[in-house]
This record gives sequence, C-alpha cells and structure tokens, in this order.
Amino acid sequence: MSRHTLSYFAALPAFLMFGVVSAHADDILGGSVPSQAQWQGGYIGAHGGAGLGTAGSLTTGGTLVGMHGGINFQANQLVGGGELDVTASQIKNNATSENFTQKWMTSGRVRGGLTFGNLLTYGTAGLAAGSMNYTNTYSTDATKIGWVYGGGVEALVMPHVVLRGEFLHYDLGSASYLNSSAQSVSLDTQSNVFRFGIGYKF
Repeated sequence: MSRHTLSYFAALPAFLMFGVVSAHADDILGGSVPSQAQWQGGYIGAHGGAGLGTAGSLTTGGTLVGMHGGINFQANQLVGGGELDVTASQIKNNATSENFTQKWMTSGRVRGGLTFGNLLTYGTAGLAAGSMNYTNTYSTDATKIGWVYGGGVEALVMPHVVLRGEFLHYDLGSASYLNSSAQSVSLDTQSNVFRFGIGYKF
C-alpha cells in the first residue's frame, strides 16, 4: 500500500464525520447558544485516536492518547488562539527483524476558524516534536523537532463541554539510527493522525 493511499485512509474518517456533524448540527445540538462569545476563553481536554505513517521505507500504524489545552479569542464568527498538547503513541511497524516506534509527540500550534452556532471549524499549524526508537540488533533513540498542520471541528454540546474531531499531519524529518551492521541509516518520519477529544471550557 502506497504512502499516499495510507494518508487518504487516515483522513477519510475525519472528513466523513465533519460532513455528518455539519449537516445535522441543529438536530444534534438543539440550536445555537445565543452568546456571541461562547468560544472565548481557556480550555483543557483529553484525546485519543490512531495514526498511519512511514519511517523511511517502513509502514507504521497504531493508537495514541494524550492531553491538550489552550485559549480562544473570539470576534463575532472569527475565532483564533493557540494550543499545546502531549501525546503518548504506539505508532509502529510490525516487522520482526527491525522495529520502529514513535513513542510520544508534542506540539504547540496556532488555530483559527469560523463558528456556526454551536460548531467551530478550524485550521491549525505549528511546531512539533517527537521521540522515536529504531531497533535492528542495536537500539537507537532519537528526538526530533518538525512541523504539524491540519484541521478539525468542535461541537459545544453543553455550556462547558466540547467534543472534537481533528486530522493532523506530523513531519518530524530525518534522524539517524544504527542498523544491524552498526552503520548509520537515516529514516524520515511522517505521521497522519486522526483524534477524537473531549474538553472543558472555562
């Protein structure tokens, strides 16, 4: 399966969920909250999901779970802000001779979007970091800084409770590891992640 095909499969559930929620928002949420600044303020939350990716020629996949927090600023329908997150990951390959695991990821991102009643749709981009392990006779750890971008949708289902779904693409660049001959090999790490989350808005 090609790398681009994996990316499409990772993104597909997000796009389907976004379409369903947007089409039936009024029925699901019972209309919009009348406040013109309902998204204003700080929030914290937890998320979980799954990811597909590559590490050099290796195909990776697995689950993840983490925490996030941030702040929103609202002006009419426009919402902007920033978010920090940290995520424990089991995105890895399934080979027996060589093993690659993306152990954790963290990011600091800006967000911007539009509100439609109780819904917020947004894009996001920023810096990311991750820790990886490659084992092929020798075990090598590496920590890299790279980029992350994506988008999502949030639903304000209660005055302080927010549900979300989002798609993020992580590009952590290349890192050097030792192969079975104790020679250095370079693996480029890319991950496509789909996350569900729940948060509390202050």
